[in-house]
Amino acid sequence: MSAQNAPAAAHPLAHAVVPIAIVTLVWGCNWPVLKVGVTEIAPLTFRALTLPLAALGMLLAARLSGDSILLPRAWWGRVAVLAFFNIAGWNGFVLFGVQQLPAGRSAILAFTMPIWATLIALAVLHEPLSRRKIVGLVLGMSGMAVLLGDDLRSIRSAPTGTLLILCASAMWAAGTVLLRKWKPPVAQNTLSGWMMLAGWLPLALAAPFFDPHPVSYLTTLSAMAWFAVVYNILLAGTVAHWAWFTLARTLPVAVSSLSTLLVPVVAVVVGIDFLGERPGVLEFIALALVLASLVTVLFQPQEKKAVPDVPHPAP
Repeated sequence: MSAQNAPAAAHPLAHAVVPIAIVTLVWGCNWPVLKVGVTEIAPLTFRALTLPLAALGMLLAARLSGDSILLPRAWWGRVAVLAFFNIAGWNGFVLFGVQQLPAGRSAILAFTMPIWATLIALAVLHEPLSRRKIVGLVLGMSGMAVLLGDDLRSIRSAPTGTLLILCASAMWAAGTVLLRKWKPPVAQNTLSGWMMLAGWLPLALAAPFFDPHPVSYLTTLSAMAWFAVVYNILLAGTVAHWAWFTLARTLPVAVSSLSTLLVPVVAVVVGIDFLGERPGVLEFIALALVLASLVTVLFQPQEKKAVPDVPHPAP
């Protein structure tokens, strides 16, 4: 077969398109939904309700897929560490932070994660920081700065909330790097389910100390609050976690972390319907910068390899 007739090879990142779309839409929409949920339900109680059911959903998906749901004993310690950073630390800090800041701005601060992840990966994994990755990082963070610059006063008025969100971002970044470094030999849904269960445990134990109300108030929740609970179990908790951990395990840290930068843009825009926030020119400028960042990092051209002609045997 000649080079001209050789079938085109799929782009090495083609498998990432669907997970990126799921993470972007589901988590982007979840920031306003989460804001509604923790307005009526104490933050840790909210996660104590949603995380275990989402985790069981992941383990059920693993079982239905024919994967083992048993976790090798040798990996219990490392999975506990991954759960601490990716689940307990991330959720614990971000839930209290989003109470004090607008949902869209909370998402923007949280998704400074690519900065921390890229720097940690540089030190821990020695991942090469190519020119394209640097350009993508600068473009993406410029988009975040454009969105954030419009609301610095509200952040200065709630410094504790800002610090909590940034701590959550750093915890998530560290967990992402460790996941890439250790590469647990466990099926994706199984690993996600056990991480979520292990990360849920400290949040559930702490919830009674931070929730000032008896749990009986849950019977008086509005329909929107229950929608937030169901959304965080089925979509944000189960489907989006599967998509994210798929990206985190299969892509370089700089690439997987930058692929999340559309999430805060979606969060700001979705805030129109949920929280009355109105996007303007700055939001569209930020969107253009983030899209440019993704194109730069995710769709770099492949090296062309010559395919030699294969002589046909003589008849």
